[in-house]
Amino acid sequence: MSTYTEALAAARTVGAAHARDEQEMALFCAGPLQTLAGAVSPQLVWEGAQRRGLTTQDLAALCARDKAAVADLQW
Repeated sequence: MSTYTEALAAARTVGAAHARDEQEMALFCAGPLQTLAGAVSPQLVWEGAQRRGLTTQDLAALCARDKAAVADLQW
């Protein structure tokens, strides 16, 4: 497993259409996550989601239904 920084850099290199899920999630966390979920740390949310085995789709769905659960991923 790569780090958030590595995943984000790789995703920006290959583009979202060619990114693996962990890379796509890094792009999501660096972009729309804070708009959807409020004041959260993109890196900490990404790390928590990776630890829990969430996919990017899982995280996006969680943002839509439970912003507190997204914030809890940071801890």
